[in-house]
Amino acid sequence: MTVLFSIGLMVGVAPVVQAKSLVGSSCAKVNQQRGDGPGRTVICKKVGSKRIWQLLVKSKPTPQQGSRTPINTSSPSKSPVPFSSPENSCTKTPEFTHNIIDPKYVRVVTPIGEQTGSGGVIAVRSYVHPAIEFAGQELPIFAPIDMTLSSASYYKPPGSSDTHKPEYSLYFDAGCGISVKFFHIKGVVGKIAGAVPVEPSNSSAGQSVKETPVKAGEQIGWYKLGETSVAFDFWVDNAAITNKFIVQSHFSNSNALHSVCPYDFYSSDKKSIWLAKLGAPGSNPIPGTGCGSISQGVPGTADGMWFISESTENDRLVYDGAYQSQIMFSIDASGIIRIGGLNASGAPTQMMVSSNASTWRKPSDITIGATHCWSNAQQSVRVNLISEKIMSVLVGTGSCDGLGSQVLGRMYYR
Repeated sequence: MTVLFSIGLMVGVAPVVQAKSLVGSSCAKVNQQRGDGPGRTVICKKVGSKRIWQLLVKSKPTPQQGSRTPINTSSPSKSPVPFSSPENSCTKTPEFTHNIIDPKYVRVVTPIGEQTGSGGVIAVRSYVHPAIEFAGQELPIFAPIDMTLSSASYYKPPGSSDTHKPEYSLYFDAGCGISVKFFHIKGVVGKIAGAVPVEPSNSSAGQSVKETPVKAGEQIGWYKLGETSVAFDFWVDNAAITNKFIVQSHFSNSNALHSVCPYDFYSSDKKSIWLAKLGAPGSNPIPGTGCGSISQGVPGTADGMWFISESTENDRLVYDGAYQSQIMFSIDASGIIRIGGLNASGAPTQMMVSSNASTWRKPSDITIGATHCWSNAQQSVRVNLISEKIMSVLVGTGSCDGLGSQVLGRMYYR
């Protein structure tokens, strides 16, 4: 049986259906911009006698503006580059001046560009993991900058238990093409509480709300560790930056197109605090961990994301038995190999191979012509990198020996 679904935005929750786009619907104020779901921005334009939302199309850089290259997420000393857009000229990139949460509550934050909890999908946000000693406490969440709530959702993921309490996703516009998003927020306060939906839905995708401005440092809500998740999501998009992929067409409608390191927007004193918190999910901070980058992987190796056909679009998942339409091979800061989208015994999830396992090997070390099998207590995955663009993948329960002598499995493509 083949099941079609859209990806979920959260760690450890079922996939959700995205809300309908605002494009083509009426709007109130010409040149107003707002989020239109992950990685999309719309702008209000006058068409004849009407005002309607249209998808914002970024202009190409001029020689005076300079190149619009992605933020350097590996160098803590380099700040985001200024940029301009046709409707809104910005001479300085917005700067975050307030912590989103008191750092004393936080055990570790994760780089962007890794995998979501279900596996096989690029994590476009950083996961903020509070320390276990604060479980059960309402930890305040604050606005990092002056910004405006543009959409929100109060949702209970499909398939969640009766005891799962609904939670909030919050979408903010910080100006200059910068959007700030939070997921897994357990409660909201103040002006935000008066603007968000009150009836639970089954999707974290943003719903239209009354635009509500908040000031930097103003509390917008709270997070409670130990109810339904182990972290909340901190996601920042920069409309001036388009991330580059090995095969760009796979990502033409992806929410990964404009995601950037959220901590790069902090002033230098706070930025150093957050960069020092980087590490692997559930670990303590790991010195030297970079903030990550959004990438399809390393060309010529098994590392990164692969698709079941050459025309498959990222974020549009099809699950067929043990094989998902997009899969991913990565290694986190603690050295754990994470293989997502392949599961011989149930729903899609991450397969994790610890650094002391006999089958441990970096995905980037599997080059063209090589065959390798990873195994853990539940299953094994064997790959054969046939060419830079084609890889055979075989998954089964038990050890690598249990896969038998068969070399070729399901074909995946860059």
